Amino acid sequence: MAAGRGSFSGLRRLLGAWLLVAPLACGGGAAQPTAVAEHSGRSVLLPARLGWVSSERASGVLPSAIALGGKASGRVLMYFEFAAQSEPRRLLRAELILDASGAPGESFEIELSRAEAARGELRAWADQPRARYPRLTARLASAGTPTRLDVTELVRAQTKPGEPLRLLLRAEPGAGEPLLVATGAAGGAAPRLEAYWE
Repeated sequence: MAAGRGSFSGLRRLLGAWLLVAPLACGGGAAQPTAVAEHSGRSVLLPARLGWVSSERASGVLPSAIALGGKASGRVLMYFEFAAQSEPRRLLRAELILDASGAPGESFEIELSRAEAARGELRAWADQPRARYPRLTARLASAGTPTRLDVTELVRAQTKPGEPLRLLLRAEPGAGEPLLVATGAAGGAAPRLEAYWE
């Protein structure tokens, strides 16, 4: 009887060890969603260049905040240029973080895309950099916390090694009140790119 209990105990230990190793050995099946692990690298970049143009007025000096989506705002483009990453790593996720303020609950759709390099000063609507693919839509909201826009697809679409990352945000005028997006020109929060790598 004691020998039987010993064999059962040994079998139980063997089965427990197999259950711990089995998930590591299974390579087939559906891919698991990418998660940001503790060992993953994180970078936060401020724009090396930030500009804007409006269909309604000359842009001039960069203000502390830019009005988007309001009736009087007209069409507005914001241009962000971030320094290139120095070492090749696998991107897990990237977010463009904007601090937007306005009427509680106010939100509207914007378009995000890659961009060609801005040539010269961004003063008039005709100075806007050319948009490149891919393009995606997102919602900009006044929620009391920074808006995090998923731009992973745009960052992954970089074509030339060492090329700065250039993004365009396009907002159309709407019927509601505008949202004010902080630029950091007068201190405070600035737009930033947060990325996770491995």
